[in-house]
Amino acid sequence: MRFRYLTLIILLISLPACQDQKKIIIRGEITGEIPEKLEYTVPVHGVCNYGFKDFVQPDSLGKFKIEIETEEEVFIKLMINNVQGTLISEPGKSYNVRLDLNNKETPFSVSGKFSSVQEAYNKLPSPVHIQIGAGEFLRDTLAAKIKTTIDQRRTDEIAVFEKFLADKMISPGVFELIKTDRNAYYDAILSTIAWIKDLMVIQGAVKSFPEDFRNLWIETFDQSLISNPVLVKSPWFNFYAETYIYFKDYMNGNFTKEKIDSVMESGQMKAYRVSKAKEYLPPEIQEYFIADYLYQECIQKQYEKELVGLFDNFKSDYPESKFNHYISPLIDEIVDFHQPSEFSEKMIFVNNYQNKNSLAEVAATLPEGKIYVDVWASWCGPCKVEFNHKENLTGLLQKNDIQMLYISIDRDRDSIQWKNMIKFYNLEGYHVKANEELQDELIKIFDNNGSINIPWYMLIDNNGNILKKHAGRPSQIKQLEKEINEI
Repeated sequence: MRFRYLTLIILLISLPACQDQKKIIIRGEITGEIPEKLEYTVPVHGVCNYGFKDFVQPDSLGKFKIEIETEEEVFIKLMINNVQGTLISEPGKSYNVRLDLNNKETPFSVSGKFSSVQEAYNKLPSPVHIQIGAGEFLRDTLAAKIKTTIDQRRTDEIAVFEKFLADKMISPGVFELIKTDRNAYYDAILSTIAWIKDLMVIQGAVKSFPEDFRNLWIETFDQSLISNPVLVKSPWFNFYAETYIYFKDYMNGNFTKEKIDSVMESGQMKAYRVSKAKEYLPPEIQEYFIADYLYQECIQKQYEKELVGLFDNFKSDYPESKFNHYISPLIDEIVDFHQPSEFSEKMIFVNNYQNKNSLAEVAATLPEGKIYVDVWASWCGPCKVEFNHKENLTGLLQKNDIQMLYISIDRDRDSIQWKNMIKFYNLEGYHVKANEELQDELIKIFDNNGSINIPWYMLIDNNGNILKKHAGRPSQIKQLEKEINEI
């Protein structure tokens, strides 16, 4: 009997330990201005993707705790606005992290025995898009030189973690995770370079696709990672898989101007991309890639109806997919966008705006006083993110008797989309779609080598005089209020 009780006690003691082996615990502290929330990627099927995330609310002292269920080594990104860090995580372990919002050089750090491993990974190249990483090589004309440089960087980076493995600072599983991640990143760089070189031929920028870059593309995927189950855990998976699909399309003779034009004219480009993912990617990674593709297309907020049908197909193929939770709200927004709606009396189109050739001409049509200008376009994602803060903006402008002027730089063919977005986002104020002359003037005012970065905000007067060329955004309401008080 005593033996049975002893066995029961041992089981009860060991049970929580077994459960903890499937959990990652992250404790941390934020210094600086405490944000309302800290976002982190949720490793659905082990993936690390900005789109599939959750958040935790720090307490008044900036402390927080995150618990994640997983049975495998994963990357987890922690994010506060533009500050972020990546945690290499293993099930059954706890981590103590610090996000110092006042430290611009190294805002993210991990304390403890393996802090040097975390620090080494967070020093690796991490551009916001793979094309930025490839950008430094696009002017090079020798594929062999590019490959030598990239392979050396790859080797040097992996060697750091080989040393950690030899010193038993990391497990074989963590080493494999990091090695696969580095290979995914650099193979995606090489493939992106080759893809852009070929795209330049299709677009007529150059006459021919160099043979050595064609061979570089083939060599990059000669022993591809596409069947490696660890690949999906890399933050670079989606870029790697995307360039792999382009490569397969090229090898099958589909990556041509004629084929691309034909698909574009059919209005089914997104359906084509999904079909190619199903054709070229292994079944076990199709779900994640297509989910990521749909998510990325939705957050562009062009509200294409095609995405609704593609998501219906996705739900039919993967009815229990955990990714549906993240995509559904974006699809609901697309459905809402296409519901019938009307302009309110507070959405005012400047009379004869098509013939207003200067900022002064536009400003003269508005009521007397200062004017807050929002230069935007219907295709600009960040512009639409700022619309989420229009309630606070409206209150500030009304308090200071400042008029709201929206200037769109959309193309004429996008006029319907422009007006639909004014209604959908309930953009109360004055509206103009800039003609060519007004756009030319805006380019000169912005003064950035012939281009404009949007969203762009200004404060002007009724004569078109610039009071503040780069004013605070609606999301920077305190900064904007200070600027208004200073002019």
